[in-house]
Amino acid sequence: MKAIILKIDKFSTRDGPGIRTVVCLKGCFLRCRWCHSPESWSFGIQKYPNGEIVGIKMSAEEVMAEVLKDRDFYEASGGGMTLSGGDPLARPAFSLELLRMAKAQGLHTAVETSGYAKPAEIDALLPFVDIWLWDVKKLDAKKHFEYTLRPLEPILENLGRVNSQILKDKESNRHIVLRCPMIPGLNDTNSDLMAIARLADSMKAVSGIDIEPYIPYGIQKAHRLGLKVYEAPQPPPEYGRRILARLSPLTSKPVRLP
Repeated sequence: MKAIILKIDKFSTRDGPGIRTVVCLKGCFLRCRWCHSPESWSFGIQKYPNGEIVGIKMSAEEVMAEVLKDRDFYEASGGGMTLSGGDPLARPAFSLELLRMAKAQGLHTAVETSGYAKPAEIDALLPFVDIWLWDVKKLDAKKHFEYTLRPLEPILENLGRVNSQILKDKESNRHIVLRCPMIPGLNDTNSDLMAIARLADSMKAVSGIDIEPYIPYGIQKAHRLGLKVYEAPQPPPEYGRRILARLSPLTSKPVRLP
């Protein structure tokens, strides 16, 4: 089985516990205005005007061979493999194969996703995922569609589904982390933060909330590919701390800046 891989990031400490290898799969169904990696939207290999290639076709075995090169670091730090993108749920069969292989090797696993997928695809992955890093974009259904071009309802239904399945396994250490990209003027109002807090507190399997302030990484990449994304300056360093201070009192869950 093969898929187009955007990149493989090694020695990550932001995408789950410990030292991790992050496998970024190419392809995503959402079109978030502020996306920092619009080069991940397409499922195919692309080329920048200067000839630089975006994406490489790899087999699951080739990917796993790269991941296993750093097994010693995972064992020493409590790390493992994280699937990201794009969105790994946009390539469910390939992601399932990678996760099965990782678990066969005794690795800790995490999946970062928007949660936009068929329920059966999520059900297949559930036994092989230790941590779900669940992106929460906007919890107003109309605005969510405006900002991402995809509906909110199936994403929340899938989140509830994962929460329920995790709670059924009382011996499991599996959990969910809500990852919230905060975009000034788009999803950082008081009502936005209250909605995030209510969602987190309604899900017993949610262990915490990650605040991820907007960084304009995607603008130049989008220009090079002829795409359009949200264009705004990077907010000041204190922006993230202010969001943290505003959100923390609203929820019983830990809130952090990764």
